[in-house]
Amino acid sequence: MRHLTLWVLAAATVAPLAAQPNPFRPVTLGIRGAQVSYSLTGDVAGTATLAMDPERTTRRQTSTMKMMGKSVSTDSWVLTTEDSTYTADLTKKEGTVAPNMVPLMARAYDHLDNPGKKRLHDNLKDMAGVLSRGFGLGNLAEAGEKTGKKTYAGQECEERQFGGFTICAMAKAPISLHTQGSLVCVSFKETATAVALTAPGGDAFAKPVGVTWSPNRYLKNADSIATGYVLYLSSQQLADSLARAKTQMAQTPAATGTTATTTQTPEQQAAMQQACDALKNFDMGKAMADATSQMGKEIADALKRAAIDAAKNSATRGLKGIFKPRIP
Repeated sequence: MRHLTLWVLAAATVAPLAAQPNPFRPVTLGIRGAQVSYSLTGDVAGTATLAMDPERTTRRQTSTMKMMGKSVSTDSWVLTTEDSTYTADLTKKEGTVAPNMVPLMARAYDHLDNPGKKRLHDNLKDMAGVLSRGFGLGNLAEAGEKTGKKTYAGQECEERQFGGFTICAMAKAPISLHTQGSLVCVSFKETATAVALTAPGGDAFAKPVGVTWSPNRYLKNADSIATGYVLYLSSQQLADSLARAKTQMAQTPAATGTTATTTQTPEQQAAMQQACDALKNFDMGKAMADATSQMGKEIADALKRAAIDAAKNSATRGLKGIFKPRIP
């Protein structure tokens, strides 16, 4: 999950609660298969190809990312099946194998209460830029604010707005034909240049030769991490943290693309550089594991406080039982 894969949004916008979809629910393909070619422009320039059938999706991306005056080239390959995700750096010939976390998160989402689901949708909207690096298209056909229909590569799509992101997804299949947005210090645009709604050959999903595969070390307990991460995404603590971050961003000059604003202090420029470096080396598996660990600590602390309160209440009741008032 380390590299940019689909440049799409696994998020749902605020809507009437009953209409809010499960943002992690896998979408049925609805067709035999598809093959799509993309051009990438903006601070991420290059090409990408997508192939999918009802059981698998694979994406190959060759691009150069310009970030704060530096260029980073990537040649990545990602295969997603019903239960696993394979991510390879074709330049380094290194790859990782991880559980497909999306179905596990969909199941965890179903167990949230209604306030938790609403809070998760609100938080996802604010975290859209980060989550777009880690998850696929998801159930976008039912989420987002519609802005109209457009056509790319001879195919019609419904464009929707997600904060600073726009995504134009086909109605007949979970395929994005156009995605545009920005992440911290990177602006990008991905546009389909050719679309074939036919089943790809088996070789489209063949693992690249010469890659050394290893398990993702952060996702060993997939069920627990998925549950913990969904609890984190639906937490009031995250909502408060995002609110503080938005307030700070509104008060701080932004840096976009490769040029920082001249009004930034050295400390602000250093913070922006740190944020950009974190984005460049983003690992969704580590982010999920870290968030789950933090959420586990918060739950443990809450249980401790509850136990202490219960003990105090019990002791108080005991004392009251010992020192009973005399009834004349």
